[in-house]
Amino acid sequence: MQIIDKIDKHIIEKLIIDGRTSFANIAKDINLTDVAIKKRLERLKQKGIIKSIYAEIDYSIIGFLEIVDLLICVDPPKQKEILKKLKENDDVIKLIEVTGEYNYIAKIIAEDKADLKKVLDNIFSIDGIIKINTLTEIKEQKKSKNLPGKIIQTTF
Repeated sequence: MQIIDKIDKHIIEKLIIDGRTSFANIAKDINLTDVAIKKRLERLKQKGIIKSIYAEIDYSIIGFLEIVDLLICVDPPKQKEILKKLKENDDVIKLIEVTGEYNYIAKIIAEDKADLKKVLDNIFSIDGIIKINTLTEIKEQKKSKNLPGKIIQTTF
């Protein structure tokens, strides 16, 4: 079963590199019309292959110098309420449910160490959180701008 072809792959890769790339620029690379590219993009969105195209924010430039991942273990009977509180917290910019020793990974941002302490105190005070481990981001070492080789090999 073929989900995407070489043209779809090319569209996806161009949008991964720069989400603002015009349909005309993509079309020029592969000798299609911008209308054809637009139709293919809509099909990729309808199939759920492309969820969204968004702006990636460098939080440090806008004053959030502390970026921390929290590994959170919760008391199962209180999980719904904890999840609700974490989702409502504006300092939590990403929340992922995971398997294993922890239930969630929350990415939080803070302006500085003093603000980080306030954010952490607020999260640590949520009733039902059993354990939290913190991971401070130091430097991003890899962020892929290509489709993984496994996808390319299995779709063509």
